[in-house]
Amino acid sequence: MIKIFRLSFVAGLVSLCMALLPVHAAQAQGTDTILVLDASGSMWGVVDGQTKISAARQAVDSILSKWRPADRLGVIAYGHRSKGDCKDIELVVPVSTFDPAKIKAAVDGLNPKGKTPIADSLRAAATALRSTENKATVILVSDGIETCAPDPCAVAAELKKAGVGFTAHVIGFDVADPLAKNQLQCIARATGGVYLDARNASGLEGALTKAVDATRGTQVVSEAPAKPAADPYLGKNVRGVARLAEGLDPISDGDINWGFYKRAGDDKGEAVNTFYGAPFADNIAPGDYLVEVSYRQLKRQFALKVEKGKPATLDAVLDAGYVTSEGSIAGGPSKVDNVVWQVTDKGGTLVAQEYDAVPRFVLAAGSYVLTLTKGQSKASKPFSVAAGDSTNVSLTLDAGKLIVTSTYAEGGPKVEKDIVVEVRLPPKMDGEEGEKIATEYDPQSLFDLPTGSYDVVATVGGATRTVRAEVKSGAPTRVTVNLDAGVVGIKTGGAEEIDIYGAERDLNDERKRVYVQYDSTLNLALNVGEYVAVAQYPGGKTVEKPFTITAGKRQQLDIKQEP
Repeated sequence: MIKIFRLSFVAGLVSLCMALLPVHAAQAQGTDTILVLDASGSMWGVVDGQTKISAARQAVDSILSKWRPADRLGVIAYGHRSKGDCKDIELVVPVSTFDPAKIKAAVDGLNPKGKTPIADSLRAAATALRSTENKATVILVSDGIETCAPDPCAVAAELKKAGVGFTAHVIGFDVADPLAKNQLQCIARATGGVYLDARNASGLEGALTKAVDATRGTQVVSEAPAKPAADPYLGKNVRGVARLAEGLDPISDGDINWGFYKRAGDDKGEAVNTFYGAPFADNIAPGDYLVEVSYRQLKRQFALKVEKGKPATLDAVLDAGYVTSEGSIAGGPSKVDNVVWQVTDKGGTLVAQEYDAVPRFVLAAGSYVLTLTKGQSKASKPFSVAAGDSTNVSLTLDAGKLIVTSTYAEGGPKVEKDIVVEVRLPPKMDGEEGEKIATEYDPQSLFDLPTGSYDVVATVGGATRTVRAEVKSGAPTRVTVNLDAGVVGIKTGGAEEIDIYGAERDLNDERKRVYVQYDSTLNLALNVGEYVAVAQYPGGKTVEKPFTITAGKRQQLDIKQEP
């Protein structure tokens, strides 16, 4: 009986193990995740010197490099194909075997344009995830508030109750609007997910990494409060909302100012108050106002009447678009620095100027020219802006770095002060000087120049030398100018003028004057050669003294007036 029992026990254990095998096989397949990525027009906003969409691409690249091959990943994007279209939601990469190249290509190809249909994007993600029996999770990245469907928080709760195992981990990327943040936090709470704030590009990468950890069951602390925050606009009698164009998302941006002025006909009267950020809500005395909305380079005026006991809302349609540019250097870095960006209208009038590596302009609808300048290199491109546009005007600059140092002699010493370095175009004819392009005064002089040949003229005192340099875009060109020079120090004991001549006389028995100083002492660099110093004293008396300049050497010359 004991043997029979043991055999039965073993057989049962084997049967149990066989029954568990499909479960383990399913677990080995890993988890299924859909990344829902905001590609609405506001993603052309700039944080930490780069556009939000560029930061999102970098953050996605980072998580792809750490992704477990057993975990499947899909991508949904919204707002990337058309303006003002609440149906602009696309499953750009279906949930399938992990293919990082395919996902990267899809995310890199997103061109932010439109609205923010968060609720319907969550529904689309739930539908896409129903096709699998694996554990399924959504990671939502958004920088703004729902602008299409009803409350996305209610939709998230509905999906959770539907029994599809719906969990959303939510990342608020550079979200300034408190209502938008409350809404995103509510989605996470309603689905049992975590909410994470990302204030800049590095924060987004960190938040995405945490969200991925959460999909794998790692304990991640949510940054959403346990209960919804109070309505920040409760008890305010005036609120301002700005939009680039009619029907588009409200703008969430701290750069918008709302200047309230007493209305004097159609003109601004006395200034009353200024509010900051969009959207905003505050209190102001009842009255007729002219509100000047300032948004970076743009200004618009709107009439607003505030009545006692009635909340007033100004919905400011700016009839404008965003323009950014991620300039690059041909053959070199994909991001430029130390540059000037200028926008001019079709008449050539300067409209805006920025100095950031990635500029952001807010421009009234119209036609313009964007010009990028770095040193002596310049590139321009015409473009047009329609109301509601989010445009990236790419410019490639032909620019190479010319780095110039100078020495007194071959191998040194280096020239450390009083250097003048000119860059000229090669002369068109022998005996002429080429056109001067730029001048610097540093021991190591730096020039940004278009590809081409240049003459570099280095001068210290009376010593000068010209060398030819070839500059290529995207690459540094280093030039050391050997002045082949030395230094003479001269004391004259009271002379009014010191003249330096070349020692050799021409056919007219004249010497060439190379330098003059109206003082009794002189410290001067000169090219190698034979010279004569002429000291002129009060009363017209002169004293001459010849000397020789040796490369890299200094000598002292004393001239005395004879009794």
